[in-house]
Parts: sequence; structure tokens; C-alpha cells
Amino acid sequence: MATSHSPLRRSPTQSRAAATLKAIREATLRILKEEGHARLTTNRIAEVAGISIGSLYQYYADKHAIAADICNELLTSELDEIRRLDRQTIALAKDSLDSTLAFFVEEHVARHRRLYQQLQDFYLEIHWKYDFESYSLKRYPDKPTTTDWLPSALRRHKQALRVTDYALAAQMVVHALEGTIHATLDRNPDLIMTQAFIDELHAMLVRYLTKVPAEGTSNE
Repeated sequence: MATSHSPLRRSPTQSRAAATLKAIREATLRILKEEGHARLTTNRIAEVAGISIGSLYQYYADKHAIAADICNELLTSELDEIRRLDRQTIALAKDSLDSTLAFFVEEHVARHRRLYQQLQDFYLEIHWKYDFESYSLKRYPDKPTTTDWLPSALRRHKQALRVTDYALAAQMVVHALEGTIHATLDRNPDLIMTQAFIDELHAMLVRYLTKVPAEGTSNE
């Protein structure tokens, strides 16, 4: 599945084509909800959507591309909210690193929760291959990524940190967060639905970034 660009083979240029794409996405979700992951094939999607398999293949290479497009549609429809959350995270970073990390972790997990709830078991098959940040960066190049804004946020609180390479630390935070979420989706997906999972992720990142009391300075 493509991750850093649109999963569509071609973009719709007419309202009829847009209606076809909508029918394909809706059929996919309907099959997942009513028939289950095992029944999800491109032939079945085309049948439920009321189109020919040839029409489906004009736009999508396979069912994974359809799923990626559903993920993109779901999350980009919330882009204004995501931008607000980005601004809120950056604003929080000025005052409290702990609050910033807590908010950042909660929103990151919430994104995966939404996709898991929409695609159910099929998301467990594709989640490693779907990268919303890469997709949104290509579509909205002015949107800051986590590794863009986090180093400066860390620098504001350097007295409380054990890390000194803020760019590397930002990458480690992103990789640890994403890696843990994806590994959990593989092994125990229902765990991401719990508050305990969010709390432990937050604690893990705080412990990585900040000094223990014996190392010196107290909190920000």
C-alpha cells in the first residue's frame, strides 16, 4: 500500500467518478461491519458497490489501497481539528513538557483508535503500512511534523532533561510512540482502547527525556 502519496490510481474529475469512489469506500466499510474481514475482496466490494470490477480497478490497485483511501478520507476530514490540536500541543510546550507529552500521546493513540474502530480487523493487517503524517505532509506541506516542532519544545525545558540532542530525541519519541502502538496492535489491539495504555506510554516518554531526581535540577 502506498503511504506517502494518494492510494488512488487516478483522481476523479467528474461528479460521477467521485460518486463511484464513495460507493467503493462505503461498500468496503459495510462488508467489514456486516460480513467480516475474511469476506473483503475486490470482487465482493465491486458487487456491493454496484459497479464492475473493471471500474474498481480504474481507481484502486487492491483492497489495501481502498483501505488507505478510507483512512485518508477519515483523517483529512478532521484536518481542521488536527491543526487545532497541533497548535494546542505547541502552545502547551511553552509551559509544561509533561502536559505536552500527555496531550501528544493521547491524540496520537486516538488517531489509531478511530482507524481501528472503522476498519476493525482489517486495520490490524494494514496498520504498519499506513502513514498519515507522510500523507498529510505531502498534501499540506505547511503542516509541521512532530520532528519539526518537538526539538524547540524540548529546548525550552532543557534544565529538566537528560537528553541533549533534541533533534535525535524528537525522532526517538516519535519512533518509540509509533513502534509501541503498532506492536500493541499486532499483539493486543484492545489494549490501545484503555486509558492505562495512554498513561504508560506517557510515563515511558517522560522517563526517557527527563532527569531522575538524583541527576540534578527539579521540574521545569
